[in-house]
Amino acid sequence: MFNSENFNDEDVKHLKFSNDFNITLTNKIKIIFGPNGIGKTSIYKNIKRRFNDYSFIDYAGVEQSVLTRKNEIVIGPSILLLEQYQNEEKILINSIDIKNNLKQFNITNKAASNKISDNLDNLRKNPKEAIKKFTGKNLTSIFNMNDNYKNFFKDNAKQLIEVKEIQTDIETIKDNYKRQFLEEIDNYLEEDDYICPVCGVKSKETIKSIIAKKLLNIKEIQEDIVKKYQELHSGLKPNEVLKEITELQQIVADNNVTIDDLEDYLLCGGDKGKAELILSAKEKITDLDRNIDKLNNEKDKFYQNLKKYKENLLSTFQLQFEVSNENIIFDDENKFIQIKLPRKIEEYSTGEINLMTFIICLLEFISSDKKYLIIDDPLSSYDLPNQYKIMYEIAAAKSDSKNILIFTHNIDTVNIANSQYSGIFEYEVLEKKNHILYLNKVNINASANIFNVEELMKHMPSTYPHTKYIELLLKKETWDKSNSDEFENHLIFHYDEPFSKEINGDKYKNDYMADLISNFDINTLQNVSYIENMANKIIYTAGLRIWIEKQFYYNSPTDASLHEKQFAQKIKYIFDNNRWHGSSNVTREYLMSKKVMLNQHIHTNSQIEPFYYALNLSLDDIEKEIIDIKKHFK
Repeated sequence: MFNSENFNDEDVKHLKFSNDFNITLTNKIKIIFGPNGIGKTSIYKNIKRRFNDYSFIDYAGVEQSVLTRKNEIVIGPSILLLEQYQNEEKILINSIDIKNNLKQFNITNKAASNKISDNLDNLRKNPKEAIKKFTGKNLTSIFNMNDNYKNFFKDNAKQLIEVKEIQTDIETIKDNYKRQFLEEIDNYLEEDDYICPVCGVKSKETIKSIIAKKLLNIKEIQEDIVKKYQELHSGLKPNEVLKEITELQQIVADNNVTIDDLEDYLLCGGDKGKAELILSAKEKITDLDRNIDKLNNEKDKFYQNLKKYKENLLSTFQLQFEVSNENIIFDDENKFIQIKLPRKIEEYSTGEINLMTFIICLLEFISSDKKYLIIDDPLSSYDLPNQYKIMYEIAAAKSDSKNILIFTHNIDTVNIANSQYSGIFEYEVLEKKNHILYLNKVNINASANIFNVEELMKHMPSTYPHTKYIELLLKKETWDKSNSDEFENHLIFHYDEPFSKEINGDKYKNDYMADLISNFDINTLQNVSYIENMANKIIYTAGLRIWIEKQFYYNSPTDASLHEKQFAQKIKYIFDNNRWHGSSNVTREYLMSKKVMLNQHIHTNSQIEPFYYALNLSLDDIEKEIIDIKKHFK
């Protein structure tokens, strides 16, 4: 699905990948976890662009696929995007105002339109068609005419162009009959000749009479044109009228001006600026039409697939959302599913509405002939009960003929899946080190949460150097505050002063943790395995807090009142009382911004958020944080 062949694709070329980076699907549902900003959405978009025959569900797409009104929702793929494109097109068309442009020339009805051309009234009534028809390729010839010529040409274009066309016909006839033997034809042709002496083609009329009629037609039209021009310009002498008419006809003939060109001139209101606007709008409308057609095709396929699965949809909505069958309407004309809800729409949360849409998208995939479904962050915007519902529906969508891949930055996606359906899911983790993306397999066969520190410790390699400190971190919540000997173990993970202690035969000291940061450089963390990467994120995040407290100890007056204070309280105490004597780059605001990441103090459940925070960072993120903090303190 994604490998080295795609590394230079436009969507992902800003990313760097390890040589063995490879996303494949097996007979299990695959979940790929990656911290925010690591590149998973770019990879998702790349796969989406390349595989038109796959199904895709993402948070933005789900939100775009539902239209809410009163107590009902209307669901169709990208329905809001489709509506947006249609509205954009409508605004563009209205901004051109074709009818008003024509009104500048008193063309306001069918009769006035038909005097110009047989098609102008249709264009007047269908502004989108008028814009799409518009070329503007020969408008310069008309714009360059003087006002007298423009006005006369507008009202008499049919006759002027007809003269040009008849003259062209005559020349064509002469070419056909005199191409090779012009002089011979003139000698041979008699008044009653119906057959060409050159090619033997028989005509209904004599050849000379055909030419004569056309010449007569030109004469009649010409006389009518001259008469009209004379009436409009009574001050001109006959020879001046003929001169100007001839000049106008020459402009029309030389520039091959057509009725289409005149229509363009009238459609833009005779305004060069508006002509440019129409051409710009035409290009945008062409793009919008392409997108609208694509979305309409998707909507039709989506709708037809769901109709095949109608009974399942009805039963699902009745069971989960208490919507009766008669309130689920399949709109064959608009290709939408309309659901009348038992409550007003404002009484439903965004998560509930999105859940309905998500389930319909899943049902459509099940009923379609598509084999692959790719989902990006399925649990976004949902509360915990609905997160479980979503993962249940995803699990239910899996079959021997259906494969599913999930991208997520949400640890709960993995934890819920594994705790409920551990047998049908497999997991991989996106990791970034030295700006290179790795894909690490999660080789933990646990029925409980795999993003769990206790679970990590069960699979920790014996060679991992910091195991005993992580194990002790996990015991922090069990230490009894009333037991002073046990409770002082907390001092190993704080730095109120240098502290060491032997516990169950192992010696621990807070300087060990602080030294991890003091000795840290850009080569300290490397991509090893999922388990060791996670352990390093936890141990170095914990060590960073201890290192900062050590800086407090050596750069502010010794004060026992700092002991056992929570991290935020220590920061406040030191900086509110001007007790900090270290680098001026270290401020209260700067340290408070790091509080969640470093908040490992002595109160109950203090580990949950810091550990989750650490697991949601890449190795590069951890490295960046440590180097940045050390730089501030330097």
